Amino acid sequence: MSLEPLEEYHQVTLTSNKDTDDEKHWKFSICPSADIWDKLMNEYDYYRECGTYIYHPVFAKNSVNTFGSLVEHVQDVFEPDIEQVLFYNCSSREVDEEELKSYLNWFNGYKQLGKIPEFRVNISGLAFKVFLENWKSDVGTLVVTPKTSELCTVDFKVDHLRTSDCVKWVDFNVLRRFDCVEVSTDTNFSNEDMNLFLKDWKEGKSYGRAYFYGFRMCERAKWKQILEGMDAELRDLRTVKRTIRFNNNRQVWDYHGGFDITRNDGKVATVGYRYFQASNSEDNEPIEPHMLEEYDRVLRVWNSEDNDDEEEIEDVIVVPEGAIDEHYTAQDYVKHKKRERKDGRCGLMMIVW
Repeated sequence: MSLEPLEEYHQVTLTSNKDTDDEKHWKFSICPSADIWDKLMNEYDYYRECGTYIYHPVFAKNSVNTFGSLVEHVQDVFEPDIEQVLFYNCSSREVDEEELKSYLNWFNGYKQLGKIPEFRVNISGLAFKVFLENWKSDVGTLVVTPKTSELCTVDFKVDHLRTSDCVKWVDFNVLRRFDCVEVSTDTNFSNEDMNLFLKDWKEGKSYGRAYFYGFRMCERAKWKQILEGMDAELRDLRTVKRTIRFNNNRQVWDYHGGFDITRNDGKVATVGYRYFQASNSEDNEPIEPHMLEEYDRVLRVWNSEDNDDEEEIEDVIVVPEGAIDEHYTAQDYVKHKKRERKDGRCGLMMIVW
């Protein structure tokens, strides 16, 4: 069962025979009157019954009490597991914070809720802050795509966190409280911030469940700053390859090289780039030239007395045969690859073995 309390219609969905040819979805839709429902059925094809989606109107005022009663009734009759909750602002109106609080209070007080396997949130501004500060149940996978956000406090754990766009609400306090196993997020973290993050992990103060963390920073990675005081060991990208499984084993990557750091209890983490060091295990392709070039640059700086303070790195791009045509020029290719590599130097990974 999936729940969408902020939807204008079909707030509760039951799914049977999931991931098979016979998969069906029963959508229970709270609607004020039969006239409104008939109008919807006549205007929108997707409200009509079909082989996969079957719609059932529940004629009542859309409110937290009606929603709660519907959820409880469906659970009493069918005894489904709640697999997914979605807080999406699907209408043109802004989410009312007080209305949102009333739904959050219902969820927090619903004893049959338990840990939510998957939670998807797409609300912005103050409403998103209200959600984060008032939600209480632990979450398996939290997928968050707010257009705006701000710093706030949280009081629940998250196993897997996935966000998109630059999100300043993902700070150290939030990450410590979430205590995630896996993270994939944009951040406002600087090199200095990443150093503090890794020190917390190394000293065993926080992030005890960490396995795979992927960060996009707000600036280029400067490894001497990030790894200051870490006693890090740079592994050879050409000879060291380790396999990682993440996203519930749906993704398998080979990770080449990286900096190894050891926690006080002996646990080892590898820190490095995503773009320049990770590859899909299934492809089984050789290390690409741009990966080797960046490794040689990092190795040179790491073993020198330089502080890695240069602001820009001038990449030399070779245009391969067959990469251009009448619509995509050599200049387009070079520009694209330079931007790709510049962005790649802001993307970091940490894997705990």
